[in-house]
Amino acid sequence: MLECTICGLLSLNAVACPACGSQNLVDLTAKDDSEEALPTEIPGLDDAADSWHELEGSKPAEDTDDITIGLTNSPSDLPFGFQGQSNISVSRLPFGIGSHAEGIPFDQATNSEDSTESNEEHKFELSNDELDQPIDLTVQEEMPEVVVTRPDTLRITAIEEEEADDFVRTSSATTLPDFVETPAEELIEIPDEWKIYAAETNMEEIYAESSKIVEVVHEPEEDVLVYQHDNIVGYPGNNADTQFTGQSMSLELHSARAMDVNLSNNPECREDLEAGYFAIAKGSWSDAAIKFQRIASRMPGDSAVYNNYGLALLQRAIEMAKDSDQSNQMLATSQFESAILALREAAKSNPDESLILLNLAHALLVSGRSEKALKIIEVHNDKNTNSVEGANLHAAALVSLGQSVNAKVILSKHRGDSIVDENLARLL
Repeated sequence: MLECTICGLLSLNAVACPACGSQNLVDLTAKDDSEEALPTEIPGLDDAADSWHELEGSKPAEDTDDITIGLTNSPSDLPFGFQGQSNISVSRLPFGIGSHAEGIPFDQATNSEDSTESNEEHKFELSNDELDQPIDLTVQEEMPEVVVTRPDTLRITAIEEEEADDFVRTSSATTLPDFVETPAEELIEIPDEWKIYAAETNMEEIYAESSKIVEVVHEPEEDVLVYQHDNIVGYPGNNADTQFTGQSMSLELHSARAMDVNLSNNPECREDLEAGYFAIAKGSWSDAAIKFQRIASRMPGDSAVYNNYGLALLQRAIEMAKDSDQSNQMLATSQFESAILALREAAKSNPDESLILLNLAHALLVSGRSEKALKIIEVHNDKNTNSVEGANLHAAALVSLGQSVNAKVILSKHRGDSIVDENLARLL
């Protein structure tokens, strides 16, 4: 029985106190003078053995007193201790409570001596003669020394090549059979037509010529020659017979139209819608674009709203392109692109609406994208064969691409419309 001098906890067979970890333990059994108070055997062990023999039906061993257990002063006689032998923690702290007072033993020799002493204290004394057998301690044999021998350094020696005479001798010694024909050694001459008869170049004669230096002197004030294109006979600007000058290269187009917007699900947009229609009627395209932009933010994906928004941007771009101010003309390009994007969004939402396709083709043609406009208007005319606006747009796209003859054929089928008749008069 061990008692901790720090916290006073009693423990069995412990190196350190289970509670505080201190190694200052006092063996209480060493203080007792008489060993009779200590139990000599485990209580209840005989009863357990008898009951075990009754269950198994075996007889108890006759010689049970042969083996005597020698008592020692060590508190580790039992095969187990308080809290189990596996829970014993060996402190390795170099300082503090539970640390080694004399320091951590780093010498392996002292560790081996302590282990042998502890093993001798925990031995059982057996009285049987059979168990008294000598223990053979095998001493580890010393390992023989391994001697590593380094190989000798290799020296590279040059290999002498055989002389060519030996090869010639062997080849001359071998003779071919008679039936093998040996080719005659003949020099192939170059044909006369392949020969080049030219005298050798005389490099001294070439480099003997003196170098010629050309000097050009420019006067600060020279006469400027101005070409008068109007005096040229075949120039298009002065040719009265030409049909493709100035405005004759472009045809009149029908005006783009707005669409009705259904506000059954968004009645709060009615005020902006009325203001937008009023701005279109008055020709205030900037105000109309602002109003329909607000409606488009509240009604995303509505084809009619995007058509009206693109229409307002298109008319605004046309006005800026016709403005005399050059800065406004440069900004017209971005307005055309915005109008085309809005009309394309409307066409994606409702691709079967013919009015949206007409407005989109109109915007593409006016902005200079004639080939793309031609593709859109062809799709529209396939669905609407009798559309006068579609035929006029088709003819205008062909004229911009230089196909005026085909444009005349298309417009001649739709006589009677004022704009179509005016365009035919331009092309005749």
